[in-house]
Amino acid sequence: MAKYGRGKFLPHQNYIDYMHFIVNHKNYSGMPNAIGEDGRINWQVSSGKTTSFYEYYQARFEWWEKKADELNLPGTGNSNKRFSLAARLIHPTGQRPCRLCGKYQYVGYMYVSHNLYKRWSKITGREDLFFKKQNIIEAANIFKSIMGEQALINELTTIFPERKDYFNRLPNIEDFFVSSSHIKNNGNYISPGFMANPPDRLDGFHDYGICCRKEKDPGRHDDNMRLYNHDRRAFMWWSEGDWALADALYNKAGAGKCADPDCQKEVEKISPDHVGPISCGFKQIPFFKPLCASCNSAKNRRFSYQDVKELLKYENYTGDSVASWQVRALWDNCKHLVKNDDDSKLLSNLMRSLQDYYLRSLYKLFSNGFAHLLSYFLTPEYAHYKITFEGLNTSTLEYERYYKTFKKTKSTSSLAARIVRIAFEELEIYNSKDINERKLIKFDTSSWEKDFENIISYATKNLSLDEEASKWNKVLTDKNLSSTEKDKKISSLLEDKNYEVYKKQFYILKDLLVEHFNKIGEQIAKDYMK
Repeated sequence: MAKYGRGKFLPHQNYIDYMHFIVNHKNYSGMPNAIGEDGRINWQVSSGKTTSFYEYYQARFEWWEKKADELNLPGTGNSNKRFSLAARLIHPTGQRPCRLCGKYQYVGYMYVSHNLYKRWSKITGREDLFFKKQNIIEAANIFKSIMGEQALINELTTIFPERKDYFNRLPNIEDFFVSSSHIKNNGNYISPGFMANPPDRLDGFHDYGICCRKEKDPGRHDDNMRLYNHDRRAFMWWSEGDWALADALYNKAGAGKCADPDCQKEVEKISPDHVGPISCGFKQIPFFKPLCASCNSAKNRRFSYQDVKELLKYENYTGDSVASWQVRALWDNCKHLVKNDDDSKLLSNLMRSLQDYYLRSLYKLFSNGFAHLLSYFLTPEYAHYKITFEGLNTSTLEYERYYKTFKKTKSTSSLAARIVRIAFEELEIYNSKDINERKLIKFDTSSWEKDFENIISYATKNLSLDEEASKWNKVLTDKNLSSTEKDKKISSLLEDKNYEVYKKQFYILKDLLVEHFNKIGEQIAKDYMK
């Protein structure tokens, strides 16, 4: 029998048996390249054109598109997440095993979420009886035993309005939940046993079940979630654009409707999503899409074909680029080549990977004593501006105009210093994780790094590294200083007369960096976006 996986990723025997069951089931008849000439099941494909799994991706995409059409699911292609819905509807048993532990679980929305755990614990006064990942049938029966059958029916009709067509199956709790398990709950009261991802896996589901997802999935582990938050702050502060303006608009978010067409739920406060993800090197600009928190989180660093079209409209309207200088050449050379979501995904991965090289390059400059020049990239002076909006719709974050008023105070000076400190701290934390531990496109950077060493050599010989300049690195790298002490020293450095003197040297360094990254961006576009 063929072997699947490697090392710690070896699948459980239940999972292998399940693969054979699925590949031979009539519901997946006609799946392109399901079994190779060697008899091995080709379980996985990928939209990444640089991976070995790409060859049959488009064919399987079309298979799922045809299946969604056969089921009369609304939309076209994979719009409205119709492939995920199709995967749950056609699954022959409604359950599958986790790749790691082999435990069988429902593929649909059948497990108690944090929101439901909190809600039912409060209603019943019994926190000890409910828990996250609990089978919803078990939880509902417990609720019924405490509150009564009618109370349960009232509760289910309240929190699961999208399942109203199945309410005639109550009070048969199991039948109600199982028959409607393919339907996502807009209130996030219930979680799926497996996340859906067609066409990436043959059956349309992730490898890890809810049992192991958080603990074993590298992207969802607590340590990596903390690192993700650090990464996000590094992207935020080292991106180009008016961070104060973007932040001011972001903080105006109010009640509204999620703009994701698959969701559209009403929320007490929208979660503003950068249309151009800053993790991919887009600028901090006042251009957001109103989403709910879960849809925003699910989007991650990706941008869609629709997002690209919106970004191009923004550029045409404002006459300004949406991309920060380090990825601008890559964006400009590729943005008109994007024709679908697959192209968008590839471009987002390319831009994110170039962002990694950018942040590591900044850290090299920091390590070589150029903190004083790098600080100009952070535009700490924006902290002194008060921003107001006219004609603002807090539900959509659309506005007619904005006004900026300069007012320097002790508080704004403190904010400017704190931003500088945090930005350098996050830059160091970002670089503490090896590049091989990140899911990035692995470029051959040998020639880039050689050219960058020449930039450092030039800067060391020709740009100021005097005693005043060295104070910046000493303050920022002093582990014995508290945050408050460090902020005070940074504030003094920002106010020092020498700080403005260094600006001319900063522009010399930036010109060298822009030329370097433009060359790289053009080469990446030529190599990957054909």
